[in-house]
Amino acid sequence: MKTSINISSVEKAFLLLEFLAAKGKPATLQELTDAVKLAKPTAYRLLQTLHELGYVSRPSGSRSYLVGPRTQRLTSLDPQIDLKSRAQPLLRKLHEEFNETVNLASLSDGQVRYLDYLETTQALRYIVTPGQSDPWFCTALGRAAASQLSDKALSRLIANTQLQPITPETVRTRNDLLQRVKKVRSDGYAQENEESIQGVSCLAVGLAPLGFPESAISISMPSHRLTAKKKAAIIKLFKSLLSNADAFSVSRRK
Repeated sequence: MKTSINISSVEKAFLLLEFLAAKGKPATLQELTDAVKLAKPTAYRLLQTLHELGYVSRPSGSRSYLVGPRTQRLTSLDPQIDLKSRAQPLLRKLHEEFNETVNLASLSDGQVRYLDYLETTQALRYIVTPGQSDPWFCTALGRAAASQLSDKALSRLIANTQLQPITPETVRTRNDLLQRVKKVRSDGYAQENEESIQGVSCLAVGLAPLGFPESAISISMPSHRLTAKKKAAIIKLFKSLLSNADAFSVSRRK
């Protein structure tokens, strides 16, 4: 027997949970119905179900609602765990070879969101932390990830991008941005020269060969350290790591 799911009810239940999570303290039924624009009987029925499942709780003697303990099952999950696991050996190899900061990031809502990094031990460095984000268009990471999109998805992404100059080197026009992404596709890697941070340059490569078409890894450093010889060595290692990613990951785990 097939079970039908009322998508509208699912959406309304999540709206209630999101409001409770954002509020951070008990909320009355009236507050909830006002906030999510639901009829009181509908909100009450959904809250009762969520309460029975443990996703909503009610303080003793109170008519108000709180986020329940079972939501921890959802927040404890890391949706990027497989990506991080597959990328870690590549990050470590890049870090060992060049002792520069390496980053892992994914494209999301017009931003590159940093997921993992290894920091250089050298004095001059620029560090981002997991959870931090930057505009995709002015970063090597963002353009490397965007280069793996379909033409249609890339056109939509560029059309929805507000090109705000961050440094004097930041790309200024959508046509120029499109050409830079196309160059990433032909070259097999992305390069950013002081477009997001003055004095910092970055090389990046997409992780579609590993099965993550909206993610990329990068190596960044002060611009004066990115010599032609070093750039060539980084690009060579990028290609080697991606062409042998599965074997490399297995050997690093042994």
